[in-house]
Amino acid sequence: MRTAPEKMLKLVAIAMGGIVLLMMAIELRDAVKEERAAPVSVTPDDPLRTELARCRALAPEALETDTACRAAWAENRRRFFDGPPQGLED
Repeated sequence: MRTAPEKMLKLVAIAMGGIVLLMMAIELRDAVKEERAAPVSVTPDDPLRTELARCRALAPEALETDTACRAAWAENRRRFFDGPPQGLED
């Protein structure tokens, strides 16, 4: 059988663990809010980046029918996987 101090110590340990978990959840929530609030920098001389920024703001239902966004994402994938355009390599 446990004594009263052992029970109290266990209760305090459980309470502190709960407080730590609560603080971690609050920090994670704040980090997600800051990430969403950060504006996307758009380079005005790159129309693809401007189009991709516009497409990010659309609802998923609108993306299914927006052919300009589909083309922009396809071009972005092509650039990413194919590497830099020919003639720009050092």
